[in-house]
Amino acid sequence: MLRVGYFGLSDSLVFESRYNTAYASYLNKDFEQASSQLYLVDQFLNVEYQTKASLLYALTLNELWDWSGAKEKLVFWVQNSLKDESARDSALLSIECAYNQKNYPKYRNPERASAWSTFLPGTGQLYAGYFWDAVFSVAMLSTGLGLAAVGIFVVKYYVAGIVLGYGLFQRFYMAGVKRAEHLAGKRNHINQRKYNAQLIELIFSLE
Repeated sequence: MLRVGYFGLSDSLVFESRYNTAYASYLNKDFEQASSQLYLVDQFLNVEYQTKASLLYALTLNELWDWSGAKEKLVFWVQNSLKDESARDSALLSIECAYNQKNYPKYRNPERASAWSTFLPGTGQLYAGYFWDAVFSVAMLSTGLGLAAVGIFVVKYYVAGIVLGYGLFQRFYMAGVKRAEHLAGKRNHINQRKYNAQLIELIFSLE
């Protein structure tokens, strides 16, 4: 589909090609490609074709975290598709409620989570929303320090205590930093999927 030449094609054929390319890209989770194809529909085709593409465009923008843009596309579709005034008002109200900024998923910055765990182990996992991961991380780091202390001050095996204790501490410290970053991304994905699932139901209900 990406190799289709558009020179000389009618608007209807251009729309079919770009729309189907966008649809295939959406199903393939290539949302940037889908968005670019639908953007070209908006730029070069008339309102009729823009309206036909609006729902898919909204679905695509949802996946790109551009909820304000998706809302605009849905409002555009309602205004150009629904002739009954009561149905139009009801749809616009549903869109306004669903796309209220207060409902947007809270974004967890993976770099911030990593930085927090670097300076204060466990806080990155807490920031990402994983309490027990934070507890486990702190417990293992404490265990490493404890082994080092026992080896040095109790057993008097200084080298063995330092090597064993510090080795365990270092391993879980670095793993905790990486895991905090991973968990922030995981939390973002979960929150986005949960929110977008509600939006998909809304969009399908409009058809």
